[in-house]
Amino acid sequence: MRDYRYSRYLYKPKKKKKKLFLVLFLLILLGGGIFYSVFFLNIYMLYSKVVEFYRVRFNDYTFLEKNLESGNYNIVVHEGLPYLVKSPYNARLLRYIGEAYYYISSDLTGNEKEESVERAIFYIRKGIVLSNFDDVLTKSYYILGMAYFRKGEQNYELATQYLGLALENGYEDDTIFEIMGYCYYKLGVLDEAIKYLEKTVALTDKDVGHLFLAYAYKDKGMYESAVQELNNLVNKTSDHAILEEAYEALAWIDFQEERYEQARAHLYMVLELNEKSAEAYFLLGNIHEIEGDMISARKEWRRVLSIDPKHIGAIDKLY
Repeated sequence: MRDYRYSRYLYKPKKKKKKLFLVLFLLILLGGGIFYSVFFLNIYMLYSKVVEFYRVRFNDYTFLEKNLESGNYNIVVHEGLPYLVKSPYNARLLRYIGEAYYYISSDLTGNEKEESVERAIFYIRKGIVLSNFDDVLTKSYYILGMAYFRKGEQNYELATQYLGLALENGYEDDTIFEIMGYCYYKLGVLDEAIKYLEKTVALTDKDVGHLFLAYAYKDKGMYESAVQELNNLVNKTSDHAILEEAYEALAWIDFQEERYEQARAHLYMVLELNEKSAEAYFLLGNIHEIEGDMISARKEWRRVLSIDPKHIGAIDKLY
């Protein structure tokens, strides 16, 4: 019994020491937390305020420019907008944020994409208006032109206006000639379309560039140049969609120049690639009409309407 009591007597002080150490540790931890929050957090807040004051006072937004160059577009928007609240007429901020919204729109779809493009246009246009005459606006003109291009055909005239300003100010990008040529083609300004599309194929040799250059030649009545472009395209492209368009354009030119057998051969090539090509059947019907075979012609036109009930050409022919 004595041994048992003695062992209990020795054990109790050890438990008290453990509790004491635990309490001391918790007090130190709590004190450290209070010291950190009072001292270091205040220092960080003070540092942030100093940095913010410096950037606003000296118009130094190099950090946004670096993030743009690194592709951190969401950071540019997230960190740039609070500064814009403090400096709503700062041209550089407006242009940087607008550019970021433009690039962000590339990864979006539907309404979100449209909204991002609209914001890009709003901020960049405002930034250009508020910029000094000696500011370098070349990239802003390019981004604004591309944003209008993304908005669709009703904005192609504005797209060519700002892309043209970018070119005049020395902006270098191979795609700019392709976009300018495409826009001018859709606007029906064929001489300008041909000028820019010829530069496009000389620089990039892209199939789509050759295709639209051939279209521009065709619509301009330069059939020989168009046929040359289309034949070269047929021999080099591996894209079935472009091949179909090329054969269809060749058939149309053959039809205009009364080479009906050759036109028919090209149309059969179109149908091998796409058996539901309404345009191919429509042109086949026109060939039958010229040859005096109205039964076959009407059969082809009815086939057109089975594929495309709103095809104006076939409706006019049948009704």
